[in-house]
Amino acid sequence: MEDKIWNCIIKRLTGSETEASEQALNSWMEEDASHAQQYREACSLWSLTGEVRHIQSDTRVLELIKDRKAPASEKVAGIRAIWKYGIAASLIVLFSVAAIFQYRNGNFKQDQVKEWVVKKAGPGKMILVEMPDGSKIWLNADSEIRFLKSFSQEKTRSVILNGEAYFDVSHDAAHPFVVKSAELTTTVYGTSFNVRAYSNEEETSVTVNSGKVGVTSGKEGGNARMLLPQDKLTYGDGKFTKTTVLAEADGWTRGDLVFDQTPLDEVFETISRKYNVKIAEAKTLRYQDCRLTARFRNQSLVAVLKTLKLAMNINSKQTGTTIYLEGGAVCSSNTK
Repeated sequence: MEDKIWNCIIKRLTGSETEASEQALNSWMEEDASHAQQYREACSLWSLTGEVRHIQSDTRVLELIKDRKAPASEKVAGIRAIWKYGIAASLIVLFSVAAIFQYRNGNFKQDQVKEWVVKKAGPGKMILVEMPDGSKIWLNADSEIRFLKSFSQEKTRSVILNGEAYFDVSHDAAHPFVVKSAELTTTVYGTSFNVRAYSNEEETSVTVNSGKVGVTSGKEGGNARMLLPQDKLTYGDGKFTKTTVLAEADGWTRGDLVFDQTPLDEVFETISRKYNVKIAEAKTLRYQDCRLTARFRNQSLVAVLKTLKLAMNINSKQTGTTIYLEGGAVCSSNTK
């Protein structure tokens, strides 16, 4: 295990974690399932330190480390010095765990910790990210992507998405472009498509504009579901639903709001993110089972709220950055 990652683990276990160490450790664990397993093992061994009592010399620990090569011997000397000054026995266990992990990962092989690049669009904002390989990513409001600084040198061009993004991917058959979002993994070679995966929404969707993509679920695994232009795949509650859409998947990148049989809860979330406002729904608001089909071409918030009034009988009042809603039509499950 790299020294930098081990330091991040120690910071988390000892309650001294920083924002930078938290991000580095989380990224490392997401990178490979074996990394997450190593972290869990470290946590288990750390919990054992609470059982260490009145130890003058833990010969088992020292012998374990003595069996390792030079870097381990340096840690032995450090441990003896620390013990001489009365530091808690739990630190001995910590250094022992470090030695075990380093030995298991290839005789203290020091690999450089991979650096991550983070791009984020705040509420009410949209940004364009130009990738090192020439691909372009439009990030919707309140969305974030992460990718390795060595993105172009990796076998797969991978990004991790939280939120919504539209991708225009440069063709490279030897290096597939992979988008990890919630429980879905989308793999392409050169195409344009949209992924929506907000953490506060129950469903994740992938919509293709051009080319062909394959989508898999982390829970299901197995063969990828292939999507062609105008295909939309929605994943929620452990199930996939495939539909055909006529609207362009990248409409929102031009300022449009596009809803196609969209539940009103999701409509309100989209409005909140786009216009950077808070939606306060009254208890008397009646819209259960209602869905909205509408397109707003770069319209103002006032125009959108007027349409909701006409279409759904939803009244609205704005105070500062908060929109208060009440009323609404009553929709049945048969008349969505």
